[in-house]
Amino acid sequence: MLCQPTMLLGGLLLLATMTTARQRGSAAGGRRNIYRVQHGQCSYTFVLPEPDLCQLVPVAPETNSLQGDLPASRLPPADLRAQRAQRVSQLEKILENNTQWLLKLEKSILRSLRSNLVQAKQHTDPNQTSTVLAPSADVVNQTVAQTHKLTSVEAQVPNQTSHITLENLLTTNKLERQVLMQSQELQRLQSRNRALESRLQALEAQHEAQMNSLQDKREQLQNLLGRQTGTLTKLKNHLQALSSNSSSLQQQQQQLMELVQRLARLVAQNQRTVSLKVPKQLFQDCAEIKRSGANASGVYTIHVANMTKPLKVFCDMETDGGGWTLIQRRQDGSMSFQKTWEEYKEGFGNVAREYWLGNEAVHHLTSRTAYLLRVELRDWEGLQTSIEYEHFQLGSERQRYSFSVNASSSSSGFKNSLAPQGTKFSTSDMDNDNCMCKCAQMMSGGWWFDACGLSNLNGIYYPVRQHLHKLNGIRWHYFRGPSYSLQGTRMMLRPMVA
Repeated sequence: MLCQPTMLLGGLLLLATMTTARQRGSAAGGRRNIYRVQHGQCSYTFVLPEPDLCQLVPVAPETNSLQGDLPASRLPPADLRAQRAQRVSQLEKILENNTQWLLKLEKSILRSLRSNLVQAKQHTDPNQTSTVLAPSADVVNQTVAQTHKLTSVEAQVPNQTSHITLENLLTTNKLERQVLMQSQELQRLQSRNRALESRLQALEAQHEAQMNSLQDKREQLQNLLGRQTGTLTKLKNHLQALSSNSSSLQQQQQQLMELVQRLARLVAQNQRTVSLKVPKQLFQDCAEIKRSGANASGVYTIHVANMTKPLKVFCDMETDGGGWTLIQRRQDGSMSFQKTWEEYKEGFGNVAREYWLGNEAVHHLTSRTAYLLRVELRDWEGLQTSIEYEHFQLGSERQRYSFSVNASSSSSGFKNSLAPQGTKFSTSDMDNDNCMCKCAQMMSGGWWFDACGLSNLNGIYYPVRQHLHKLNGIRWHYFRGPSYSLQGTRMMLRPMVA
């Protein structure tokens, strides 16, 4: 009993005078804290467990296909969450163990203090007790303060743990969303790449099919062109043969008509005998034939001075007194007037239908006397008009068949559309106009173009509904305008003194 006051004082000063003598040892596979308190002749030793807050069990990282795309210093989200959860669990266990240990220590100290206080009251006087209890009260107050401090720390730990857990969850969710977005973007790009590859293959196949089709069509067109070329050659030869036969038939018809006319004249004169021989009288133009008694329009033969061959001409014996020699006629497009200089010089066409008498014949015909030129025009609406030119004369080939006139008059009051006096004749192969553009090639046909001029009766023949807006058609500016292609035209000559 002599040592009880001393033991009581040592128990009360246990937490206040705990200073050194902290030794660490490893026993039973764990770490321990040893606390030793020396008070007078008594010594108290407390062995407490010390958890290692810094050492955590490492978690073996799991590898997958996505870690190859992440930096080496960053763990995958799943491993990071597992490691943080394990750390939080360890912290919670440590705090729970420390709390239980503190509670047990406090209860043990209180029980010891109560027991010692009761014994001290029984064996000591009040003055000595108050002297002993004063430091003990201070120690108790300090113990309570330390307990409150530990309780506050314990209350803060869950908050920090929750904060860390929430932060970890947010970071993990953010990383998961980024990984998910990257995976979706990668899948979208892969799908687009596959679609583009499929489209490219389809386009290549389509291009190859088109090239093969074009090659086949090219071969077919070449074969067709070869066959058409042979057919056109045969048709050309056939047309030439038909043209020869037609000319022969026309000559025979003309001879029969002349014979009939002679017979009719002989019968009218009451001649007793009829001679079937061709009369020896030669006619220069249709006016002479008219004066000889012929009144029917048709094809006749004339003998122009200074020309060795007779000419077949169409004579109009009815218009304005008759006796007209036709030098040009367009009526149905049966004859193309896209001819050369030589063809316009000699003449071409069918005398009974469409033809050009010939520049050389017109030159010799108009050189012997003054002639009146009559131009007749007819449109597709049935409107007709005529223009007459006095003292019409055509120059020689050396003069490029230039023409000259003195005056003109129109039956409908239209202005003159013929080129200026002295204009030379031009064809596609003989350019004599006054324009750098070669009017005969641009306007087509052969004509007195000057600077392409206001007329061209030898242009391309366009049928109805195709005759509008044609600068290279049969045109007469001051009749139906510069781009209206006419239906029919006639150019004819008659001596001014018939």
